[in-house]
Amino acid sequence: MSFKNLAAIICGAMILSSSICFAAVDGGKIALGGIMPGMSETDLINAFGQPTYKDGDDWTYKNFQVEVERGRVEKVSTRMDSITTPDGVRVGQAADILNSTFGRADKVDNDSGGVEYEYYSTDGTKKIEFKVVNGVIAKISCDLRD
Repeated sequence: MSFKNLAAIICGAMILSSSICFAAVDGGKIALGGIMPGMSETDLINAFGQPTYKDGDDWTYKNFQVEVERGRVEKVSTRMDSITTPDGVRVGQAADILNSTFGRADKVDNDSGGVEYEYYSTDGTKKIEFKVVNGVIAKISCDLRD
């Protein structure tokens, strides 16, 4: 095999592999209104006070819900437009903003009633998920990945 052929194969492989890469979101950007998966229960209470309702590990606040396990936030989610991601994405925005903000989704699921777009942190420990209904963001969730 000539050097030119080998170089062409290597370049082709690099182009192909770069075209199938997915989003890699900085872990600090996987948050809602300053609430991050992995933050301590104490930090959550210090920042937002006691929840309006508790049902075991599920805590409800005015504009968001949290799952707390073993003294830390496992998941935070909202259906309200008053809470944003660190990049300013909120419920009620057109789903087009997801590609421009986060890039191509790591996982897309067609769900009854909508489409779910998942983006994983660069270290793979967290994810942010957007439920989209009729082209509009209806729910945002951030959680630790098992």
